[in-house]
Amino acid sequence: MRSFFIPKLTGTHADVLAAIGLADFLSPLDPRSTVVDLGHSFQINLSSALSQESIEALDPSPGYKYLLPKSTDKIPPSLRNDLLLDYQEQKEKANRQREREQAKRAGAELAEEAVADAPVNDFRLYQVLNTLQGDGATNKMILTVLQESSWAETVWTALECLANGEPPRVDWESDLVQLFNPQAAKGYARLKPDSTARGDKTKDAWAEPFTEWLRFRGFFCAAAPFFLGSKSENIRILTPLPKSISYRRLASAVSDLRQARIFGSAPKIDTLGVLKLAEILISSSPAAELAPPKALVDGVVITHYQSMGNAKTVTSTETLALPGWFELNTANDAEVWLSILDEHARVLRNLEDRNSDELGMLIQYRRFLEHGSSHGIYELLVFLETYGIFLIRKRAQDSRWRHRQFSLNLLEKILMPHSDYLAILQNPGFRALASAIRSATVSAQTLKRNKSRDYREIRYDVLPDLRRKRLLPDTAPFLEAIADFVATYNAESARRLEQNKPTGIRRVTTEDLQAFVALFQDRKDASLIGALLCAYATCRESSEPDTPSQDNTTQPEE
Repeated sequence: MRSFFIPKLTGTHADVLAAIGLADFLSPLDPRSTVVDLGHSFQINLSSALSQESIEALDPSPGYKYLLPKSTDKIPPSLRNDLLLDYQEQKEKANRQREREQAKRAGAELAEEAVADAPVNDFRLYQVLNTLQGDGATNKMILTVLQESSWAETVWTALECLANGEPPRVDWESDLVQLFNPQAAKGYARLKPDSTARGDKTKDAWAEPFTEWLRFRGFFCAAAPFFLGSKSENIRILTPLPKSISYRRLASAVSDLRQARIFGSAPKIDTLGVLKLAEILISSSPAAELAPPKALVDGVVITHYQSMGNAKTVTSTETLALPGWFELNTANDAEVWLSILDEHARVLRNLEDRNSDELGMLIQYRRFLEHGSSHGIYELLVFLETYGIFLIRKRAQDSRWRHRQFSLNLLEKILMPHSDYLAILQNPGFRALASAIRSATVSAQTLKRNKSRDYREIRYDVLPDLRRKRLLPDTAPFLEAIADFVATYNAESARRLEQNKPTGIRRVTTEDLQAFVALFQDRKDASLIGALLCAYATCRESSEPDTPSQDNTTQPEE
């Protein structure tokens, strides 16, 4: 046997956890195992055939530790010491580590002994396991695995079933827990008039014990949980959706993702998490295996567990796509990719969740990731347009200029593979208008901030007006707004020429305006052209200096 199949039975992260759990179990036998998405199921491939003798040589380890909720709880006599994790002890270490980090940010020096006092690396996973009350099921499974008398034979039979695309037949007991089965939170128990209690176990009959065990293992390899809320009372679990990737590479990427300093509202965690995963995948790629992140991981399954007071329940599950902007074949391509990801992450990190307009932009960027197709580029342009208007307003209000501009050359890299957008970018009228709007908005602001007296009148009204007009059903109002701006812009250019000003004298010609209007003869889509124009006009040209920016990286108290 060299290939095994995990069917997509739930459409949630439960399917991914089972696939990764199986790959984790087989990894000691084949470090080069891969996980491939077949659409209807995940396929785990080994580089060499598996034998029953190799299973017998494996240590019957459950793949994770037995969580002891309280130090006073009874330890099962059959449990090995290396499988025990004292939750209270680790929690105290985590609290002390948090206090040390706060003291370090305040300027205090830490003793070297503090490093040894840190909790286990995957403690956050056990925090989530304890919070979502999944430790009862995982602990029960550990004891079942350790007490299995015919370990190799039982596992071999289950693997044969998976190799044939059949459900594994294992005579174990298991509980369905919403942490590993989001779909099991509701819908399995009997109807309320049947006199069932909240703790009804009817749904456990639907469990496949071997598959549940794989999900338990997969949780510790493929899940990246993040706490959110004023008291960290809610949990958001990010699980990469493998497309074609080696198990070890995926597990390593998720481990790095868990260590990333990502916090804030749900949209902020989602967007920064997806971009960070893409960055990790590119940074860890050997030169001979370079590929766009989307070729390795199709997306990220995100499951939200909302606090309801005494319990937490699943309130949403969704999938965001990884960017697939352009091909990644060379080291130069990888450098451009990383530059784009870093620029986008810096902008998103500086947006404040507490402000409704900034939260709206985070939601808009997530909408771009939700599509993951050519239409997603339009959603990205809407974000860039909104952000450009926001940027101009904030820079007029705040002298610190904390928010960055996007780079024009990096935006062009994203748009180049899309012929529809490329045709618009290459239109001379479009480029002339974008340059004029940029000169009258962000560039004029930059010159003013740099104490230059030779800057154009800053037009704070033009971008909001264009955005409002482009959304109307008829293209005429948008073109009228463009004509009004060009008339005002050219009049100012003429005055500057009469005053012998060395800059700001270029005008938008009649030919430029005619070329721009010609775009509408074929498309008649002011919404798309207008969004692209506003987004393109507010990006920074490579010749312009970047503005200093302080990233908003202060982590809230947990």
